Amino acid sequence: MSYLYIVAVIALLYAGMHFFTELSHRQKLSMAGVLLLIIAGAVAWNQSVDAQQEHVRAVILKFNQHQTLECRGVEVNDRTFTLSVGTQSFIAHAGTPHAGQIFDAAGCR
Repeated sequence: MSYLYIVAVIALLYAGMHFFTELSHRQKLSMAGVLLLIIAGAVAWNQSVDAQQEHVRAVILKFNQHQTLECRGVEVNDRTFTLSVGTQSFIAHAGTPHAGQIFDAAGCR
């Protein structure tokens, strides 16, 4: 569906340039191409962010289900770490071998 929006935006841009400027056909196509690349980059970036957020949600769900995670070679579980929801990270309990360490949920498997 987003592809239809992209095509519509480019068509509107081309039509706007047709009526309000004295650009050549080649210049209009070049500008439309640049706009298409910018929109495609934004869509790709948005999909990347969505995938990263889904990964973090999956890691947090596993942690909440009392499963053991691996974060930078360290085993993280709910017995030795606490989940900080605001920062989406795992904080080691005091008195554990990893006391004082914080692991970002995005870097865990």
